[in-house]
Amino acid sequence: MKFKAVSFEPTDKKNIRKFLRFPARLYTKTQLTQDPAAEKAILTDQHILSRYFTVYPFLVFDEKNRTAARCILTVYPDVPCAYIGFFECIDNSDAARCIFRAAENKAKSLGCSSVVGPVDASFWIGYRLKTNAFDKLPYTGEPYNLPYYERLFLENGYSVSGEYVSNRYGRIPHSFLNRKNVRRLQHFTENGYSICSLTKDTFEKSLHEIYRMITALYSDFQTFSLITEDEFCKLYAPMKYAADYDMVKIAYQNGKAVGFFVTLPNYGNASCGNLTLSKLLHILKVRKAPQDYILLYLGSEPEHPGLGKALSECLLRDICKKQAVSVGALIRKGKVTGSYFSQLIEEQYTYALYEKKV
Repeated sequence: MKFKAVSFEPTDKKNIRKFLRFPARLYTKTQLTQDPAAEKAILTDQHILSRYFTVYPFLVFDEKNRTAARCILTVYPDVPCAYIGFFECIDNSDAARCIFRAAENKAKSLGCSSVVGPVDASFWIGYRLKTNAFDKLPYTGEPYNLPYYERLFLENGYSVSGEYVSNRYGRIPHSFLNRKNVRRLQHFTENGYSICSLTKDTFEKSLHEIYRMITALYSDFQTFSLITEDEFCKLYAPMKYAADYDMVKIAYQNGKAVGFFVTLPNYGNASCGNLTLSKLLHILKVRKAPQDYILLYLGSEPEHPGLGKALSECLLRDICKKQAVSVGALIRKGKVTGSYFSQLIEEQYTYALYEKKV
């Protein structure tokens, strides 16, 4: 079967509709993590972060004019690599080859030296490819894709440029004790640090504090791009309605935020896409009594070594009281946080980024 790749403009409503509808053909309702509103905003240059990048969307059609693949190539000024993201494809090597070549040729014509992916336009929107544990439904915030996508990337000359893991923890026995982390927490408490949970009243203030810390601590991450404080707060504003405030921790020294641990209840894919009545009811039910948490962002300023373990110990105690399970999500392989509470890990999920020279 022959395939043809086409690019299209932000005003091309017909192809935008085809782009947005394609994922629903590939995934079940419980697997689909697409956010059509965000994708449409990116395709039409209306996203809150659109001013930072230029996008080049592609579709691949078969001989019967059926959509077989899609992607968006994203280019940043003064960044030597282009990003390929929002990648979806039928299980067909020829279709995949067609869309990869179209994106790579465009990247090369723009002066880019390589293509990195999957990156959905921005570090702040989504990146990484899931590579195992496809029998599990996606957890909140997880990049989710079909099992054969890794093969399609590798077949087309991409190699792994970054590896990530998520650790699945079981319920913590009340008898569990990590003496080192207990001593860490005790040390910081005795030296005037305070670890506080979010409240509705402190949410806005804490979001600004987290921005200051997260942009500094994650600036060396692959694909990281700096955004403004206002943009960050708008992107993460929905957390106000999704978070279990007791389970988001901020560490202070002399009134200054110096560490954070952000978690969310696991809503599965209910938080993705359009908010239907059934999704809303599910979110409300989960938020009322969460039994599964996603541990998303942990960090502390480098001047406070060991504070990450103290924050982890504080949160672990709360999770233990609730007898909840949890996932330490999307940790860069080799980071020390990946070894926290290693004796409690029941399963590990893996993810990767890929790169190809063009």
